[in-house]
Amino acid sequence: MTLTEAKELAQKGIKVTHRYFTDEEYMIMKGNIIIFEDDVQIFFDEWTKGKDYLNEGWSLFSTEN
Repeated sequence: MTLTEAKELAQKGIKVTHRYFTDEEYMIMKGNIIIFEDDVQIFFDEWTKGKDYLNEGWSLFSTEN
């Protein structure tokens, strides 16, 4: 899925992951703040700026690996 689609899900509290994340990494969002699995928080625009590779490659996070 795209970054836009992932952002919409993450803002609903649904865990999403990216193909470059490890199996344990995911994010959700509150407003425009990303919250990672380790509780690190950053503004969405700040984290995604200049990272074109984030535009694609998103999926729902699954604990089944």
